[in-house]
Amino acid sequence: LAPRFAGRSDELAELERVVRDVRQGAPRVVLVEGESGIGKTGLVSEFLRLLARRDPGAYVLRARCYENEALAYKAFDGAMDDLAQKLKRLDVKSCENLLPPRAGLLCRVFPVLGTVQALAHAPQRGVPADPNAQRLEAFRALFRLLEKLAESRLVVLSIDDLQWADLESFQLLELLLDDPHPPNLLIVATVRPGEELEGA
Repeated sequence: LAPRFAGRSDELAELERVVRDVRQGAPRVVLVEGESGIGKTGLVSEFLRLLARRDPGAYVLRARCYENEALAYKAFDGAMDDLAQKLKRLDVKSCENLLPPRAGLLCRVFPVLGTVQALAHAPQRGVPADPNAQRLEAFRALFRLLEKLAESRLVVLSIDDLQWADLESFQLLELLLDDPHPPNLLIVATVRPGEELEGA
């Protein structure tokens, strides 16, 4: 038997309320803030464990940022690994039906998505020559893909230690949150308080 998770019942109940909001069509962002070692990661892990037991069809995409890791979009890196694995479990036709225009550009920003057959062979007609414009088109494709997935299932993006994310990750998060039609997903991120980081 798995050990029971002690305490934090109020926090878990609040996260469940947020899940209900998302299921009703309201995207949500939850920041779990606290000092190092206080149990933020354990709380989110328990929440995701309970969620997976109640809703096995949910797509939980997990990422973790490391302080000394030099990696672009590291707040999304692990999540894209999870997304690739989940998409590869679909048959090719079902996966193709999820893909928005220019979805193939995603493989340039997140190479792991190139392991998904439907994405690797997605047409890239009309791709802008400018690399910055290509990235923006790739991000829009990602948002629309998540939006399509969220039509039939709960989608959760979990980011651990967001305070160590790189500039590109924060820019991508900002674009996601500022999108005129953001995908209906739940973002749960753990983060240390600013004063702790200033004293580090």
